[in-house]
Amino acid sequence: MRNLLVLVVLFVAIGGIAWWQVNQNSTQKDTYSNNKHAMFAVEDVDQIQRVFLADRNGRQALVEREEGLHWTYTNKATGKQYRANPSAIHTLLETIQRLRVRETVNKAATPNAVRSLATDATKVEIYGEGDTPLRVYYVGAMVNGATGNYIIMEDAEQPYIGYLPGFQGTIDTRYLLNEADWRDKAFIRLDPKALEFVEVAYQDPSQRAASFRINRKNANTYAVAPVDESVPKKPEETLNQANAETFMEDFDVVHSEMLLQDKAQRDTVITTMPFAVITYKANYHNEPQVVRIYPMVNPYADRGDGRPGHRQKIQRYFVDIDEDNFFLAQHLVIRSMLWGYDFFFQEAPVQLLEDEAETTQAFHNDKTYAPQRMRLIEDD
Repeated sequence: MRNLLVLVVLFVAIGGIAWWQVNQNSTQKDTYSNNKHAMFAVEDVDQIQRVFLADRNGRQALVEREEGLHWTYTNKATGKQYRANPSAIHTLLETIQRLRVRETVNKAATPNAVRSLATDATKVEIYGEGDTPLRVYYVGAMVNGATGNYIIMEDAEQPYIGYLPGFQGTIDTRYLLNEADWRDKAFIRLDPKALEFVEVAYQDPSQRAASFRINRKNANTYAVAPVDESVPKKPEETLNQANAETFMEDFDVVHSEMLLQDKAQRDTVITTMPFAVITYKANYHNEPQVVRIYPMVNPYADRGDGRPGHRQKIQRYFVDIDEDNFFLAQHLVIRSMLWGYDFFFQEAPVQLLEDEAETTQAFHNDKTYAPQRMRLIEDD
C-alpha cells in the first residue's frame, strides 16, 4: 500500500511539472521584446484594419475589416473583392498576435538566412486606421525541423527564428496568398432577421407545385404562398409559423464544399435546366439575390441492365450565382433550403430525410441526357 501511495504521489508531481512547463510555454513572451526589430507581434488585433500579403512570385492578397467583424478579400491581380473566409481571418490574426522570437540566427548562418528571405519569403504589411503600417516584416522558410521560420523586420539586418508558442509546425503557411484559400466557402451568409422574403422555384414541370415564396410580415410572423398560380393556396391560418421560422433561421449560413474555378465546367453546367432557382432579399440588399442549384449526376450510371439512365440519389449540387461564384455543395448541407410548399402547413415539425432528393435521367443514343427531373419526399 505504501509503495502504491508513493507511485501516486510521484505521478501527480510529474503531471504537475509537465502542466507548468506547457503553461509557461503557451504564455511565453518575446525574449527580445525590448528590441524594436524583434517586436513582430501585434497584441491588440482589434486595431488591425487591413493586412497586405505578397511573395516573390507575384502573388498578392489584401484583407480588410469592414463593418466591425466582417472582412473582405481582394485579389490584387484581378481587383475583384469577395467576402473573406472567417476561419482564414481567425488564423491570420491569431498568428499576428502570437508570433514570437525564439532566437537570433547565429552569425555563421545569417548570410544564408538573408539570401533565403530575399528569394523565398512572404511580405506582411499590417495596418491600423491610417496609412502608416503597424508592422512590416518577411516570413521565410521553415528551420529547426519545422519548429520555426526565418523572419526579419523590413529595413533590419538581423534575421530571427520566429514561432508560435504551443504550436508545432511551420508558420509561413498561415499567411495565405491563394484566392481559393481566402474566399468564403459559404455562398449565403446573412442575418435571418433581416430576410424580407425567400422564393424557391423548382424548374421541372412535375416539381413546380412544390415551389413557394415565404414573406416576412413582421418579426415573428410569415406568409407562404405557391409560386405556381395553378396551385390552390392553402388557408393562411393553417400555416405552421414555427416551421416557417425554422426555414428562415436556417438561411443564416449555407456552406459549400468547395469553390469551383473551372470556367469551362461552369459553362457546361449552366446550359442545363436547374433543379431550383432560389431568390431572396434581406433589408440591406439593394436588389434580390439569385442562386441556381444544379444536381451533380453521373450521366453513365448503369440502371441495372447495362443501360444508362437509372434513378440516382443526389449527393451534391453545383451552386451558381455568377461567373465568380460557382460552388460544389453537399445535399445534406443545403437540403434545408429545398422545402416544398406543403411542408409549411404540416402540423408536426419538418424533418428532412437523408435521401429525399432523386433524379431520373432520360438518355439519347449519343448518351447525352435530358434535363433532370427531381422528386421531393415529404414526411408522412
